[in-house]
Amino acid sequence: MKNTPPGYTVGIEGITEPTSFPALAPALSSLWQTLNTLPLGWTQYEAYRYFFGPGAVERTEAFLARDGALQLGFALLGRTRLIRLLPGGGGLPQLVPAPLKLVDSPEVTALRLESLGGRGGRTGPEPERRRSA
Repeated sequence: MKNTPPGYTVGIEGITEPTSFPALAPALSSLWQTLNTLPLGWTQYEAYRYFFGPGAVERTEAFLARDGALQLGFALLGRTRLIRLLPGGGGLPQLVPAPLKLVDSPEVTALRLESLGGRGGRTGPEPERRRSA
């Protein structure tokens, strides 16, 4: 990753606009916030929590150092979608963690309507909640 422009660009193919961040932590947080709004199955949710959820910065840095980019596929709305995390800029600039900007498409509109109907977010069994002492 030497001679790579500073920052990171993340996006979900056909769902969000590519968005650039100055650091990895806000990029991962924004991607995770966005994925939490999608109707993912439990297995998908757990896999993406590992890559983008709490504590993921070190794992992702190691992955990027080894492979140069992180690309993961998942099925949504009858198509395979690609999540991309790349070193460097090139997307809409964003400084702080917040959900990524959704693209304006009939598919994304259907997702929004589904979410308003109470089906947004994970499907399947709810995770066990750990209680802190």
